[in-house]
Order: sequence, then structure tokens, then C-alpha cells
Amino acid sequence: MNEKKRTKLFPYNFRLLLLAMLLMHVLMAMASFYPPIISNFGLVPQLPERLYGIFTAPFIHASWGHLTGNSIGLFISGYLASLQAGFKRVTVFIMVVTGCLVWVFGEYGNHIGASGIVMGYYGFLFGTAVFNRNLIGAISFTVLVAVTYYMDFAFLATLLDFSAQTSSSNHIFGFISGLLGAYIFRRKVKKPKSAKNENRLGTKL
Repeated sequence: MNEKKRTKLFPYNFRLLLLAMLLMHVLMAMASFYPPIISNFGLVPQLPERLYGIFTAPFIHASWGHLTGNSIGLFISGYLASLQAGFKRVTVFIMVVTGCLVWVFGEYGNHIGASGIVMGYYGFLFGTAVFNRNLIGAISFTVLVAVTYYMDFAFLATLLDFSAQTSSSNHIFGFISGLLGAYIFRRKVKKPKSAKNENRLGTKL
């Protein structure tokens, strides 16, 4: 396999996501020896001193089972999203907007985990398919829903999970942020230069 094909299969953006996932595992290992990491780096709504949780909470998980479930969803959704244009800026957008919305409107508690980012990628792929009329985006979203369903990360069940131990606001706001990101960073179709010139010039017979 040559370098060009390898780059297509494993985009640079996806490699960055793998590094982020590695950091999540390192932090989980550290939390096994020092549990306060879990409580100190989460996002707590309406507490100004915990605003930094917008950037740290997605990397923190409550248990290895929690991390494993999110890693599966993040690996699949992140890979498909990394094939789309604007992946890095959309990822930052999802993290910041989701975190801000959870901080303002979320239920009081320590919100942790990457599930908001995962649901953000769902929203991003769905939005890309709708707003850009992107066939690849539509196929990617369909594949994502189907594959993660069999990996025990069902889309609707996760999005509409309102159980006490679940950050439902993280899931919902994540999906909304992904949709917004797809709309804001959508590609605008440019008219061909010839069409522009035709509009400017009068018709001569």
C-alpha cells in the first residue's frame, strides 16, 4: 500500500483523534490510582470555577467500562467524520458549544465522558448529508447508526437516555452542536465563472 492510499484510509485528522483517545486511556489509568481526577476535571453546570471542564470533561471517564463504550463510538464516528472537510474545526466547535450549553442548561452534577463528542459527530454527519446534500455524508451517517447499533451504542437509545446516571444534556447538546457545526461550516456552491460573466454581459445577436 503506497503512502497516498494509506493517507486516504487513515487521514491525519483521524490520527489526531487516536492520540486524544490515547490520552483518555492514560487519564483513566491515572484515575485508577488517584480517583479525584474524575471529580476534579468534570464539568459542573453553573459553577464559574469549573468552566475549564468544557475542555477537560470529554477526556475523563467514570470507569473502564464507560471509557470502552465511548471509545468504540468515538472510533467509528470519529473515523467517518474525519473523512469530511473541516473535521478539526468542527470537533473544536462541538466540544466548546456542547460544553457551554451543558454548563448553562445542564442538570447539576459532574458531567464527564466523550459521549457528547460522539453524538456531535452523529449530528455533524447527519447535517452534512442534509445541508450539503452530500451522498457520502448520508452513507456515512447510515453506516455509523448501523455499526454502532451492533456495538451497543444505539443512536436513539443514547440520544434519548434520561436515566439518572446519564448526562442526557451532554448527548442532546452534542448532537445539536454537530448539526450547527455542519450548517455553519457547510460548503457553499460557487457558480462557474462563465455563468457569472453571462449575468454581467448583455445578450448580443
